[in-house]
Formats: sequence, structure tokens, C-alpha cells
Amino acid sequence: MEKFRYIDDVDRAYGAAGMAISLVIYDGDSLLYSINLDADDPHDIMEMSPDFFFAGNPVVSAKAAWTQIVNNFSIGVSMLIANLMCRHLVHGGHAVPDEVARDLKEAAHDDGAGACALEPDEVDRLFNKSYTYLWRLFSHQGVQAVAHDFASALSSRRTLSRLDVLELLQPLRML
Repeated sequence: MEKFRYIDDVDRAYGAAGMAISLVIYDGDSLLYSINLDADDPHDIMEMSPDFFFAGNPVVSAKAAWTQIVNNFSIGVSMLIANLMCRHLVHGGHAVPDEVARDLKEAAHDDGAGACALEPDEVDRLFNKSYTYLWRLFSHQGVQAVAHDFASALSSRRTLSRLDVLELLQPLRML
């Protein structure tokens, strides 16, 4: 969608910063392999482990598999919200436009129904909880400073390993 497209490399770096921050705060950083700002497709900026794209395993119970799929869906939604929050709130200095947030929520509804058979009210609860939390998080001046530093480092280095990401986001643990 046009509303979600990156304007330039700086916007892309802030989007990646938001996604990385959300992975760390939601304890999903083990799912990240690396970040490549120069990825040909913007969807490939974040190189994720195969566990993020969990498709099932005959050894795992259906309940455990579904729980993992819902957890990964929740992390994915949080990454997308954080991407927009960091780009708009931190870099742009203004709230995510209501129309953009509404379109993101609609996309979450589609993915939630398709990926893990969630009902609209279940997606709403998950989305709203994450949106509210991430709004407060990215409104915090300390988090904004970490996001600015991260985006700057990513812009200059172009690629970050998982360990680089964890090192750059270490100051979050102090806040």
C-alpha cells in the first residue's frame, strides 16, 4: 500500500529501528538474524529466522503449534505498528495518521483471520493493546534517543547482525 511505503533511506532506517525495538521489548529478538537497509525488497529489510515463519511440525501438538503461530502473528503486528510509530512519531515528530493506523488494523484483521483463524474482536484486542503500549513507548524521550542512535548507526553501516542490534539497543534496558 502506498501509505506504508518508505519515503527514503532515512525513513527506511527509522522503520527498521522501530521493528528492532519491538522485537527486543517483546522478547522476539531471537527470531532476528540481521537487518539489511539495502535489501532489494523493503519486506526483506529484516532477515528473520525460520521459526518466525512457523508452518507447523508433526511432533508438536495442535494447541502448541497454534499458540506459536498466534505469538508470531502478535510479534509481526507489533513490528509493523512499531515501524510506523518510529517513522512518524520519532522521526517525523507527529502521530501516525488515523487513516494509516486504520489501514494497518485492517491488514492485521486479514492476516489474523488467514494465518491463525482469529476473530475480529481477538485481533482488535491484540492490535489495540500493542498500539497503546507502543505509543507510550515511542513517546518516551529516552526511547526516542535510542531510536535516533539506532537509525543513524544503521544508515551508516547499512547492515547489522543480531548481535549488533542487541548491542545498539542495550540502552533500552536502562530505561
